[in-house]
Amino acid sequence: MLSDYADVVSRSTSVGALVERTLKTGLMVLKASSASASQFEVERGRVKILHNIGDLADWEIPWPTDAYYMLSEYAQLMTMIGGPSLSWRGSLDDPETAGPDRELLSRVGKQHAASFRVSVANNSWGDLYFTRGSADPPFCDDDLPVGEVLAGLMSAGLSRLELLADLANLAYTDPLTGLGNRRAADEWLERRLSLEEEFVPLAAVLCDINGLKGINDSFGHTAGDDLLRLVAGHLTTAVEGYEDVLVTRLGGDEFLLLMSGVERSDITAVEKRLAALDLPHRTGLAVGAASTPQRPHSNESTKTAARSLFRLADAAQYRHKQNRKIAQETLLSAPQFAQLPAEAARLVDDGLHALDEVPEQTMLFRLQAVCDTVAKAYDVASWWISRTTGVGKVIDVLSCVVRPDARGDLSGIELTSGTEFDLSDFPATRQALQGGSYYASLTEGEESERAFLARMGYVASLAAGDTALDGSQWLVELYSDTQTSSWLFAAEPSLRALVHIAVKGAHI
Repeated sequence: MLSDYADVVSRSTSVGALVERTLKTGLMVLKASSASASQFEVERGRVKILHNIGDLADWEIPWPTDAYYMLSEYAQLMTMIGGPSLSWRGSLDDPETAGPDRELLSRVGKQHAASFRVSVANNSWGDLYFTRGSADPPFCDDDLPVGEVLAGLMSAGLSRLELLADLANLAYTDPLTGLGNRRAADEWLERRLSLEEEFVPLAAVLCDINGLKGINDSFGHTAGDDLLRLVAGHLTTAVEGYEDVLVTRLGGDEFLLLMSGVERSDITAVEKRLAALDLPHRTGLAVGAASTPQRPHSNESTKTAARSLFRLADAAQYRHKQNRKIAQETLLSAPQFAQLPAEAARLVDDGLHALDEVPEQTMLFRLQAVCDTVAKAYDVASWWISRTTGVGKVIDVLSCVVRPDARGDLSGIELTSGTEFDLSDFPATRQALQGGSYYASLTEGEESERAFLARMGYVASLAAGDTALDGSQWLVELYSDTQTSSWLFAAEPSLRALVHIAVKGAHI
């Protein structure tokens, strides 16, 4: 029987399975009525009950989740932990059996008990506890070696499982940060993309540290390693509260967050939090995210789908880097952007995140992202995107979005895509197209702009423009009515900066 059990030990894949098989074997070889396995929690001064089998009392359950005994109440357990004792036996009517042990026997409705120490790496791990009823003989000296062999075999099984866990940890863990590694990321994704699993939306957030090589060169690799560990902690904190996530380091300065069952708003919130990190040595993170809202096609392998998700995240991260590079050059080199007010800086940051998420980096799509960001912040009635045609004397409206409840009246303008206006009538617009901006209302600004507002039924407008690499000039115009924000003028520095960034970074 014990030889069969030894074979089972060598094939056990979990602690639970090993415990269950050990107790079943113990019931037979020790002719016991019931059996329990417990684990010592010495630092808490208690014993946790893992599993009960056999003829149990009404209050005992097979797999308890919160059943404990205090170590200090059971002298024989303390002897096992701190001394050489491998086993113990006692009976309800034995005066040498301590009171708490007799009380426990009475509670479980048994007459006799025997306990055997389980050790791992020369440390007391727990014990096996067997009982017999009043009609059975007490445990004798011949039973103790049998129980000790059983406990020894279980100890060997636990040691084997710990070794396997250590090997798995090495295979799936980045040794520097303690995060998962690329293999862990690949398998996490493949499991969730598998056709056998119920599909939920997946997201990948790719991050790398800006300038890590320079930090290593200037401050040494110890400083670089410290920064990597610090970032690992920030990434772990960023996804606290989400149920199904994996934080990994792919290698070098690259990290990857994998999230399951999250909304786009959750992904954006994590992106913003990470992109806003102020790290030592005046560095930060470049962040890109992508999601898979639907299960891949049946003819697409899980590996292919996973690679596609990585590529999308990588492309988003590239957009993030390019947008931040242009933004930095813009905000540092242009005097008008040198000291943006805090609110304006926040709006620019929101606009940058919107630009990061534009899948097609064409001029029109980038400017639409800018318009949408500022329009939401200031609740504008409508916005237009235009560009110059020919030699720059006529402006062509390419896109116009009007809020459904806007109070403006466009009926007299016949505004559609392709509507043109002669720039000679709008000097402020000509100036804005060259990299400037203007604000106009019914009472201030160029006369032609005020007249245009009155004609449309709007009360204020804000515009900014810039010149693209191919020489074309682009203009964004925002309009407010009596129902929208009266603070549209406050968006001028933000809009001007975002239009410049959008135009300079577009692939026309």
